[in-house]
Amino acid sequence: MATRFSGKVSEIKTFPLSPSESLEGELAVLRAELARETALRKRYETQLRQFSASLPVVIWMADADRRLRFVSDNWYAITGTGPDQLESWVFTMHEEDRLTVPGEIHAAADRRERFAIEYRILKADGTIAWVLNVGAPKFDECGRYDGYVGAVMDVSERRAATETLQDLETRLSLALDGTRVGVWDWDIASGDVWLSDSALAIQGYAVGEVKGHAAGFSDYIHPDDLEEHTRRITACLKDEQPMVNLEHRLRCKDGGWVWVAERSRVVERDAQGRALRMIGTRTDISDQRERDERLRWLAAHDVLTELPNRGRFQELLLAAMRETDARGGRMALMLVDLDHFKAVNDGFGHDAGDALLRRAARRLRDAFTTGSVSRLGGDEFAILLPDAGRHSEEVMALAAQAVRAGTTDSGEPGESTASVGVAFYPDHAGNAADLTKAADVALYMAKQAGRACARLYEPRR
Repeated sequence: MATRFSGKVSEIKTFPLSPSESLEGELAVLRAELARETALRKRYETQLRQFSASLPVVIWMADADRRLRFVSDNWYAITGTGPDQLESWVFTMHEEDRLTVPGEIHAAADRRERFAIEYRILKADGTIAWVLNVGAPKFDECGRYDGYVGAVMDVSERRAATETLQDLETRLSLALDGTRVGVWDWDIASGDVWLSDSALAIQGYAVGEVKGHAAGFSDYIHPDDLEEHTRRITACLKDEQPMVNLEHRLRCKDGGWVWVAERSRVVERDAQGRALRMIGTRTDISDQRERDERLRWLAAHDVLTELPNRGRFQELLLAAMRETDARGGRMALMLVDLDHFKAVNDGFGHDAGDALLRRAARRLRDAFTTGSVSRLGGDEFAILLPDAGRHSEEVMALAAQAVRAGTTDSGEPGESTASVGVAFYPDHAGNAADLTKAADVALYMAKQAGRACARLYEPRR
């Protein structure tokens, strides 16, 4: 039914409309609504294009049937294609990526999941660009799936930078390959640590066997070195020193330890000066340390007998005297000479003399486990007894052991007897030089008494 006006309100009458008039009215309403919707859509699309043109990415929308409904103009700038080629967007992909990427996107769409995929596109000028395509499902006001919205961004520069960095890392690895120098890179905010293959190899590990995170790295540092290592690293992070430069030990895969020289510094800080990134190197110095230790040992020991030499004896003597001063009491110095050693050398040769010295050194060392035995040179030895007790008789009984240790009756060629001189600190002298002289005087007394005996120093009256 419809209402018609005859001119006066009081004369309103109703007449039934014909079917054609009813349909025409409904169509007019629909046309008006469609026109408004079309105008709104065009206005919306215009605004979207204007907005998306200011963005460094491509905005795209697809309906529930996977048909592209909107692509911002940046797409044509990146690809060099036109709007008429939009339906064949798949063919802008590199032919190798075309085999897999569409399937990955469709699979994500079937699962209504977000996706982010990097692939190559072929531009109209024949060049290749890397793009990152991200998409997310969209839903209408009733919650029904309504297609996808996403963005495409040109990541060619980032990919090139990444490839350049990988190139540099590869070259660095090749340069370090076969050396005993490793490189590490610490992202301080995340705690992630990158270790070069050579850095892992120093400790006997392969790639993937060590977790690349700073949290567990203290487990690999020798307990005796950890405090100093932590102190140096912390000082560098706080900008209290420009570089970490130290030597320490790292635990190896087999449970052993390797000495490394660590050189590192902070290479990036934020506006507040907080450390963000630290890079360092590790050099395997185990062989060098072993050589240095050997040289230090040789400088302080007699090669033939492996006993401390005269220089080291002087250090031990002064240390023993300081210890005696600190705790009280007294210490004893024994000087031991092998009797008639020259005759052994002349009669049996230097090899026999060397063998005699080695036997005497071994026996003296075994006899005086609580003291220290040194070789002063030639056939002369020195024994330090840091805690000599109160009674001289006790020390002279020990001196008799020194006589027996320097004497054998096995019948071997080149056997000898020994003479021993004994002096006490601080009883007989107040310094190292005078104490040595006193023991030497006592040794001379033993030789004067017929050798093969021990004598205690007797101060002149």
